[in-house]
Amino acid sequence: MLEDSACTFDRLDPAVVEGVEALFRAVNGDGWSRLGPDELTDYPTRQFTGGWRLSVKFLDDVVRRIDVLITPLFPIVAPRTALVDHPPKLTWPHVEDDGILCLLGNSHQIDIKNPIKVVENLLARSCRLIEELLEGTIVERDFKDEFLTYWAYDLRKPERHYSLLDVRGPSRPIRVWYGRSFTLLAEDDETLKKWLENRFKSVVKPTIQTGVLLWLDQAPLPSEYPHRSADLLGLAKKAGASGLGVLESIFLNVPSSVTVILGAEGRDGPGLMAVTVDRPADANRARRRVDPILKGGFRPEKMSAALLAGRYLGASEPKRSRVARADPDWIHGRARDPRTTKLRNSKAVLFGCGSLGSFVAASLIKAGVGTLDIVDFDELDWPNVGRHYLGATSVGRNKATELAEQLSANFPHATITGHDANAEQIIFESPIWFSQADLIVSTTGSGRADTMLNEWHRNSGRSTPIVYGWTEPYAGAGHAVAIAPEGGCLFSGVDSLGMSLFEMTEWARPATFEEPACGVHFAPYGPTELGHVNDLIAELALDCLLNRVQRSAHRIWAARREHLEEFDGKWTEAAQLLLGVDHNGGKAISRPWPACRCCELANREEAA
Repeated sequence: MLEDSACTFDRLDPAVVEGVEALFRAVNGDGWSRLGPDELTDYPTRQFTGGWRLSVKFLDDVVRRIDVLITPLFPIVAPRTALVDHPPKLTWPHVEDDGILCLLGNSHQIDIKNPIKVVENLLARSCRLIEELLEGTIVERDFKDEFLTYWAYDLRKPERHYSLLDVRGPSRPIRVWYGRSFTLLAEDDETLKKWLENRFKSVVKPTIQTGVLLWLDQAPLPSEYPHRSADLLGLAKKAGASGLGVLESIFLNVPSSVTVILGAEGRDGPGLMAVTVDRPADANRARRRVDPILKGGFRPEKMSAALLAGRYLGASEPKRSRVARADPDWIHGRARDPRTTKLRNSKAVLFGCGSLGSFVAASLIKAGVGTLDIVDFDELDWPNVGRHYLGATSVGRNKATELAEQLSANFPHATITGHDANAEQIIFESPIWFSQADLIVSTTGSGRADTMLNEWHRNSGRSTPIVYGWTEPYAGAGHAVAIAPEGGCLFSGVDSLGMSLFEMTEWARPATFEEPACGVHFAPYGPTELGHVNDLIAELALDCLLNRVQRSAHRIWAARREHLEEFDGKWTEAAQLLLGVDHNGGKAISRPWPACRCCELANREEAA
């Protein structure tokens, strides 16, 4: 440590060191010194290799020492400051157990070209924070506002808890599954079982027990944390009128362990904390084992809930743990995205999960769509792996069912089903999950399937929006067309074979190639060219689910002109008109989707 400390100053720009120390002389006279190796041992878990110590008199006329600590990466990495003469842990917020002051957030930025100003700013912030803590005005407020941070201090062998709970009051019983590596919390058994089945597939008849959520009117202060199990009774009394009754009720069956979740509102939203209490072990009295709960010969059914709770909690020690939220609101926007509820209640159907559809499916689920049915009859083959969401472990398996399984494991709160079938079969049979969907997406690349889907759409009244997506050769352009309740149907922009009447690109090279096998054709493009097209289709699909598209719309991704030229391609005359004066491409553009005669006649007949 001595060598490191000495070397820190040797490695620093002498002008920076002189500037920092000139600052200390200006603000504190001779009341500062460089830190030696003995002082740095006060921070054994840190990577500090040097720094300075200042003696500062505060408003209460007490002199306190502040350390300005640096690592070998200073000034690229900001210094930290510490209050050497700090009170015991959890006496003050923003002061860690070794005195380090929490001043900067995880997204802070510093001016590395002006390290002296950075030090001056941090020192001023440190003194201001200590003054506020001495006044006491922010202590209770900040402990409650940021209670999850302070709850996590000094956890002893914490367990992992994943929550699917609705994070709000009132106090109530909840359901708890105890796994080997984590505990899962939910409102009901069905939610638990579905999540576990999606995540692991192999879980059969999981053992589920009752726990309790105590919703507190205010977040607890450190002095109120349950260091003894009996402290939970005091917290339960602060958890609304039903808090104590709900807590006592879970001990009636004398469970092997009890999980109590504490919930409260902080400054920027609600949070959860976990307390686990194991059934107290028998005590050995004069070589006779005495059950601390059933002592006196009482049977549980003959004891009151209050007596059982008192004995259970009075003879055991609690284990405090964090709770990691895994509910959809938190995963999709950390409960700050207003679209989450709408998307979670939406049902979508995707036809075709190849290089386009597989990524569109993943984007819809990541955005928060709650239910997705995926339809594809094809198996994943090795040539697909280079530009498909799935990889080598899925080769030889049906794309739809395999994609659904993988997405379900990654997003176990969603309902994702794969169907080994072709689009025409599903459209003909019209099962409920298809006919009652909120959105249909087709990325089959099949004109026949899209034509059949458009006929079904027209006959069913076009109440469900359909998004069609496809690429042009070499992914020089990509298209996303939404057929909404108003505007033209698909036939207004495609021919009788389902092929687009509007093209952005034309090519001197062949558009497709053939493997040395009968009827096996493919288009040569890679995943990077497809990325923008995937996003284009997914964005339009989400806009339809969020009711932002009321009239049929056509969006196009125009690749960079350099990409076209690399493969002997160029813009068509129609594309040049659409692009205007800028033919460089590399952007998304829109064009009106034309009206169609067939839909206009049908609307007139219906009106008549």
